Amino acid sequence: MSANIELAKDSHFPIRELSARTKVNTVTLRAWERRYGLLKPKRTAKGHRLYTGQDVETIERILTLVARGVPIGKVKALLEQPEVEDVQNSEAGDWAAAVVELRNAVEAFSVTKVDHIIHKFFSTYPAPLCSENLIQPLYKELSLINDNGAALGFAESELVRYALRRTSAKVSKSELVGKALLIASHQTPIWRLALMALELTDAKFSVQLLIRAFDIRAAITLAKKFENAYTVFYQDGLWKSSDTALVDGPLSANTRLFLCGTAPVLANLSAQERVFKNANACVDGLIKSQAKLSQEK
Repeated sequence: MSANIELAKDSHFPIRELSARTKVNTVTLRAWERRYGLLKPKRTAKGHRLYTGQDVETIERILTLVARGVPIGKVKALLEQPEVEDVQNSEAGDWAAAVVELRNAVEAFSVTKVDHIIHKFFSTYPAPLCSENLIQPLYKELSLINDNGAALGFAESELVRYALRRTSAKVSKSELVGKALLIASHQTPIWRLALMALELTDAKFSVQLLIRAFDIRAAITLAKKFENAYTVFYQDGLWKSSDTALVDGPLSANTRLFLCGTAPVLANLSAQERVFKNANACVDGLIKSQAKLSQEK
């Protein structure tokens, strides 16, 4: 059978659907195909990529391996083994080495090197993997340095700068699935929202990240102003009882308002389906909400 052939839609699907199923952005999927030969999609007569359920399983195995620290360049050989679970001698130190590399660049206060490393990993691996295995371990180490927060602040500013650049990149309107406004409180590190911004951008959301800290009153006002977008307000710590009373009504009325962090979780708000304890859960909830909305249209 020729690869350049129109195939049944019930068994083959385009790259945007593969991305939606696996939560790996299309840029990374194409890189895995071109640079590393990890995917071999069929092609339509017009050259469009087509994938199957087998490709979904392949990506799940890839994600399992890279989460264990296997360099992406060595994944192909391991995929040929019958079971990922049998891989005992993978280079589990790859992520640890990446943390050391990025930390050295941060401590040298090299804008160029830090940006290069961040881009290298976020363009090769899904944002959640980079967050869990690279950024969070790095920030944990930097927080222990006795330098009055200089290195941590520098690293955070560079991640935010990269996120702002990525979120401002042009994306085809046909690929966009929704809009999201991300707001942080004074108690929440802005880098957590920067990671959310990168993950939502990979999921084809048009993201606006506000880098100034706001309180819950301002967040509610902004949610009304950006009524066509999902608004995510992230606050750790605790709310006063007056803050809880202030937000409960708007949260129930505005189905596009999402709250994240310890403050809303401990506030025992009414619309619990849009209250999340961490960024990962919030992103998943937002993506599911948008998918449900799209199905209803």
